[in-house]
Amino acid sequence: MPTVLIDGVEYIPRAEVPPLTDERLQACLKELASIQYFSDCPHKHRAWAWDAMNALAPELAELASNDPQAAFERIHGSEE
Repeated sequence: MPTVLIDGVEYIPRAEVPPLTDERLQACLKELASIQYFSDCPHKHRAWAWDAMNALAPELAELASNDPQAAFERIHGSEE
């Protein structure tokens, strides 16, 4: 792995992953449901988003497959 020096100090990249909280999981599911609902996202990205959603919430992923609007409203809340 290459060494990076910044002002003579070796830079060591870190990959700190904060703990997964219910709030962060909910935010993630909202974004994944949005990708399924708004069809302007490229097809391949929608497939990847569906795979991620399926790993986190299989029932929501199945709903997104059958009715993206219903999945979007379920996770974001209905405007009614």
